[in-house]
Amino acid sequence: MTSQSKLALGSVLAVMGALGMVLSLVLGWSEAPRPWSFIVGFFVGLFMGLGVTLSIAGLIERRSDQ
Repeated sequence: MTSQSKLALGSVLAVMGALGMVLSLVLGWSEAPRPWSFIVGFFVGLFMGLGVTLSIAGLIERRSDQ
């Protein structure tokens, strides 16, 4: 995976995670029945964590290539 593709994929995942967090607060997904609130929170956290990690890795690789 190239540094540019890591940066692009990471940005998309981070934005999806941020939108999931905002929508969960606005739509009240955090007050869902017990297993569903955990599942929504888990996937939002997973998207945000992977997105930030991939973005930072892409930036570091891009910087070291120059």
